[in-house]
Amino acid sequence: MNNNALTTPASPGPSNSELLQRTTEITCSPLYSAYSRFWANHDLDRLAVAFLILMHQLVRASVPLMEVARRVADERAESDPVCRGIALYMTRHIEEERDHDRWLLDDLEAAAIERETVLQMVPSPTVASLVGAQYYWIHHHHPVALLGYIRLLEGNPPSADHVERLKELTHLPDDAFRTYRLHGELDPLHLREFDEMLDALPLSRSQLALVGTSATHTAHFLARCLDQLEREPQHTLDLQA
Repeated sequence: MNNNALTTPASPGPSNSELLQRTTEITCSPLYSAYSRFWANHDLDRLAVAFLILMHQLVRASVPLMEVARRVADERAESDPVCRGIALYMTRHIEEERDHDRWLLDDLEAAAIERETVLQMVPSPTVASLVGAQYYWIHHHHPVALLGYIRLLEGNPPSADHVERLKELTHLPDDAFRTYRLHGELDPLHLREFDEMLDALPLSRSQLALVGTSATHTAHFLARCLDQLEREPQHTLDLQA
């Protein structure tokens, strides 16, 4: 008897993107709770402006972070196939994200917040910790870490209904939400491209674990940022005085 005829081909295991999704569903739950509390706050007029300022503080770091990751990945690409894939992805995604920080400043001006006022605000230590960890991992371990940061920030795009609700509740002009709305439209496409790229990378277990650690760190510190905006709204009061 041919024993081979009785064997069943092994089914493929979960992909990198599926494993990362399973991790973030568990470890990033504090962020989802923080968002629910934040958008249910009765003081949404001020908090919506504060959120756009926070969004600018994060988005302005996106392209510089990716440029650092691309440079480090390029330096290692000859001997590291993961770095080769990262360098190619960063080159494309940098152009997709370029100037979004400037667009947010335009949006805030539509909400009567001067761009120089926003640029002169010192980002909180929580924002600095959220972003700064990525520089440490890129330089002192592996640029693959930045993929967790990107996946988390682009993994929860706002719906059109959510943006419309904010506009109605805050009475801010439609132009104040241009970039936020655009991310809701573009991020699902970027997310599909990201997952395809991640699944094509020959990641080791430790590298995939680092991507998950980075996403978890990003989620936890973003949740802290939202909680701080609710507890410490004074800077937005000053801006709108």
